[in-house]
Amino acid sequence: MYHQELQEMSNPAARLHAILLRSKQQELRPKNMLAAWRTVLQLPEQLDDLITMNRVSKVFTLPSIISGQIQRFSDLDEELYLGWRQDLSTAFRVINFNAQFNEFSQRLSDSLLISIRFCAHELDKRAPEKDVSSEELDSLRESAWSLYEEVVKADLPNEISRYLLDYLYLIIEAIDDYAVTGAVGMERALNAVLGTIITDSARAENVRKSQFGEKFWIVVTKVGVVLKLAKTATELAEGVRKLLISP
Repeated sequence: MYHQELQEMSNPAARLHAILLRSKQQELRPKNMLAAWRTVLQLPEQLDDLITMNRVSKVFTLPSIISGQIQRFSDLDEELYLGWRQDLSTAFRVINFNAQFNEFSQRLSDSLLISIRFCAHELDKRAPEKDVSSEELDSLRESAWSLYEEVVKADLPNEISRYLLDYLYLIIEAIDDYAVTGAVGMERALNAVLGTIITDSARAENVRKSQFGEKFWIVVTKVGVVLKLAKTATELAEGVRKLLISP
């Protein structure tokens, strides 16, 4: 019931609520900690352990992000809305990646989830985030990953190859982390790429002129479109083009 009510919300509290609610599934209790977290975060079963642990560590950052957002509103009682943090901190501290998942999940009380749910509802009203559909994420990731593989196999100057691979990976990582970091993570990745037009303009221009330049900026503009920063890819691409060729 709670998960259904929060499905249409996009904010860090709603994401944390969804993650913890999935963590309470009965069938996950006897599983190994890493295996269960892969299920909770909807990761591939064979995903490398270190990558899985890295993804879990990002979940640990959500309480502080939620706290920062709730504290912006002076009319929200901090003790009332954020009193759950200590209980969740205790649950996180017992995580041992060699133990059974039950060591963690049994500490997730219904009252803890209800408290986080209240935060989600307040943030949905006061600071809603953009929502990206799973279909859009899948399509965008496929485009970015396909280009990444092309660049890896290509014989390119090192500075161009490094630029393309670094920023394509940043976009792919933001897509893969969407269940935890949401659209904010994708916006940061996009801003990092667009920022190079100013901070590393010569290299950005060389990339634009390269054999992969057009494909790369198509991927970048797709990110902007799914984030609703422009109505169409053409509109956003024109803005990027003007930045690249401006004196």
